[in-house]
Amino acid sequence: MSSDHSPARLSRFRSRFQGWHRAGSESGFSLIEVLVSALMVGLIAAAAATALISSAHFSGDQQLRSQADVIANQDLERLRGMSDEQLGGLNQTRTVTLPSGQSFTVTSTSTYVNTSGASSCTSSAASYYKLTTNVSWTESYTNQSPSITDESLLSRPVSGDLLTDVKDPTGAPLQGATVNATGASNQTGTTDSNGCIVFAGLTPGSYTVALSKTGYVDPNGNSAPSGTATVTTTGMASPSGLPFRLGQAGSIVGTFGTYSGAGGQADGLSWLGTGAGLGMTTPGIVTATSAAAGFTSALLYPFDTSATSPATYSSNYQVYGGQCAQQMPPAGSDQQSVSPGSTGATDTIQEPLLDINSVTYNGGAVKPLHIRLTFTGTGCKNGTNDSWYPSLIASPTAAPAPANGWLAYPGQPYAGSGQGTLTVCADYSNHKASVTATNASFTQPNYVSAIAISSSSGTGTC
Repeated sequence: MSSDHSPARLSRFRSRFQGWHRAGSESGFSLIEVLVSALMVGLIAAAAATALISSAHFSGDQQLRSQADVIANQDLERLRGMSDEQLGGLNQTRTVTLPSGQSFTVTSTSTYVNTSGASSCTSSAASYYKLTTNVSWTESYTNQSPSITDESLLSRPVSGDLLTDVKDPTGAPLQGATVNATGASNQTGTTDSNGCIVFAGLTPGSYTVALSKTGYVDPNGNSAPSGTATVTTTGMASPSGLPFRLGQAGSIVGTFGTYSGAGGQADGLSWLGTGAGLGMTTPGIVTATSAAAGFTSALLYPFDTSATSPATYSSNYQVYGGQCAQQMPPAGSDQQSVSPGSTGATDTIQEPLLDINSVTYNGGAVKPLHIRLTFTGTGCKNGTNDSWYPSLIASPTAAPAPANGWLAYPGQPYAGSGQGTLTVCADYSNHKASVTATNASFTQPNYVSAIAISSSSGTGTC
């Protein structure tokens, strides 16, 4: 068998192989070029789409801003047409809906400022109404809430100006308090974000300025404190007592007890605010028609007892049984905490334990029919004394007395030496007798000396 390895044959084979290789390479380069071209077309198309979408969003945002600007200008014109009384403390929020269905939230406020733009509550030289309109909306495609704000100053030749300044317990401005000025003319408004309201154009004369805010009281527990002012044709008047202070009221639910765990009673619950240098001038008092084992206080002002922020409220009231200022125990006793809006967690109010177990009639030990306690002192709600009948134990029905005496609730209001006079009256068989006593110790019983009733004693009941 022979083979042909001649140069001519090898040359033909080499030419044929190079042709195959060239054809394959040209086919591969064509496929890559197609893929690259397709990718470039996609990228260009995506960029163009993004640009078109951004342009559409921008155009839509500009249209909304243009509409909002028109609404803001219209609202400022509306405010300029309001009276001084309407502008005082103005704070309104409303919704404006266009025919297209697009809604805008419009907030309109008015404050009175001086020539340098400061709040009228920091300067008596109030000169202008500062009108502010904020218009906001929601753009669904960005889930944002853009807004625009327009402001304007309004000056009027007014006289009869009256400024009222209201603060909260921490000394911060209190917005939304209702203020009424009553006198030669009347105006009503609410305090602005500076805690301020200025009435302009009042008829000169004497005015009573009263304020209120639902659920709020002043340091003395008044829900409608007031002051007086004299308005003239020139200058700025202010009511007496500025700045007014109002705080969201809290309360105390108190039950009486003693150091030994025995119960207590009183015919009243008294309290005195002791916080932040804003202490009450006279105690607040809630009363009962008869001796009671527990009370819910009236609305109490939450004193800020801390210089820190946020404010803390701790031991800002001294609370005690009875209806007289002199029945208040030494400072530090029965301190209770009242915070803004507190509903009154039940607190045990400690009272001294009064032991009355030596009552006789014609020399023999008896169980009295009634015992009456009378405290005579100063600062009493009912004049110069506080008098009540404590509950007597049901059993035993006759002498001898139990260990803690005849009182079912031996804890009774404080009566210290030199702080008024406590009189204890007992009656039996239509005769009565009285002794004086003190009830001051919180750590051991306070004994009443023997009450001796006889047929020659005064007649009647205590």
